Amino acid sequence: MMNRLHTNKPAKAAIVLATAIMIMTACGQTTDNDNTTASGNADTNANTTANANGQAADNAGSGNDASANASGADAAASEDSVDALYAKAKEEGKVIVYSTSGRANDAAETFMKKYPEIKVEVSKVKSDEMMDKVMKEQDAGQFNPDVILTKEVSGAVEEEMVKPGRYIKYLPEDIAPNVDEPYRTQAEAYANYVEFRTIFYNAKHYAEVPVKNWWDLTTPAFKGKVYTADPLSSPAFMDLFTTMVNNSDDMAAAYKEEFGKDIVLNGTENAGYEFIKELFDNGLIVLKGSDDVLDAIGKADSDAVGLAVSGDVSKNEENGWTIQPVYDIKPKTAVPDSGYFFLANKAPHEAAAKLFIRWMMGETDGKGEGLAPFNEVGSWVPRSDVQTKNDVSFESLNLWAFDGEALYNSAPKVRDFWIKQK
Repeated sequence: MMNRLHTNKPAKAAIVLATAIMIMTACGQTTDNDNTTASGNADTNANTTANANGQAADNAGSGNDASANASGADAAASEDSVDALYAKAKEEGKVIVYSTSGRANDAAETFMKKYPEIKVEVSKVKSDEMMDKVMKEQDAGQFNPDVILTKEVSGAVEEEMVKPGRYIKYLPEDIAPNVDEPYRTQAEAYANYVEFRTIFYNAKHYAEVPVKNWWDLTTPAFKGKVYTADPLSSPAFMDLFTTMVNNSDDMAAAYKEEFGKDIVLNGTENAGYEFIKELFDNGLIVLKGSDDVLDAIGKADSDAVGLAVSGDVSKNEENGWTIQPVYDIKPKTAVPDSGYFFLANKAPHEAAAKLFIRWMMGETDGKGEGLAPFNEVGSWVPRSDVQTKNDVSFESLNLWAFDGEALYNSAPKVRDFWIKQK
């Protein structure tokens, strides 16, 4: 409104307008705009404090209006303290979790030992199926889950669930200062663990990393020796290839570095699409899932390589594999695949939900027992106060930035291109 004021107006009019502004301000416009949506699905109940708490932490970290927000931040902190949440959670008696990861079950076991009055019910659901399930439930007026632990689906989680207020960001302000970007202020939510799709090789066969550039996979040395899990059934694998298409200049530069000449497109739109085409022309083998790929290359002495989930390196012993991931590939190794935490809209057991999320985050100091299932080899916890179990730090990973909006708009076209290659 201040942009509409003109200094040449009479003083009386200015006083009247200023008074009106003061009255509007005194009315306490405290609605959290981040939870308001065009579709009207966002709820204005107590769940809206989730984003408000996160924003309070962001403002405190940046120094914006720190004194003005101090009292509100202190109140929010006390309401979301472990003791305050526990008191309310005992009355609620349980927390219902929809999770794409079995790690939530492991965290639930230790949580229920710590808080025996609260039962944790975990349903394991794939990300895309979870979206459909929650949409149908909420549209029918049924608000069943409290906690959502999900991976992205080519940007659809953010576009179709977060922006309409079905999934709500929750990051306690006492934990936020130790969270690495983009997960503190820039991402759609806090991610308790980050994985990615990369190239694996058989360490029994190769004494050193056999692939240093994605274009290596299109050379005669790897003809018929490259495996991948099917991107048509795994959105995270499709996100990798779509990101290559969206960053085609990077792929073109890597081609020139590999072969010493500019790329020539063979009926394709850009270097990302050309890479997919040449992979298929070189005998790409598509299997059902990541474990299938690692079974194919890791149980015997094999010179083949495969695209799989970075976190699967932790399964070496139990599956009899001798596989290792490549953590630095030109032009970029991969795109992050993040395990996001959300509160569900109108969570029926909100205090228990917040308490359980804090438990999985590792509490204020990052040392809580609930974090243990997420801090594994091949996964990274994006907190500066948590020591990774990997030889490579999260900050030094050579990854493209995750661009959900770009993926959401581009993935259908890349998917169609992939189907044509098969």
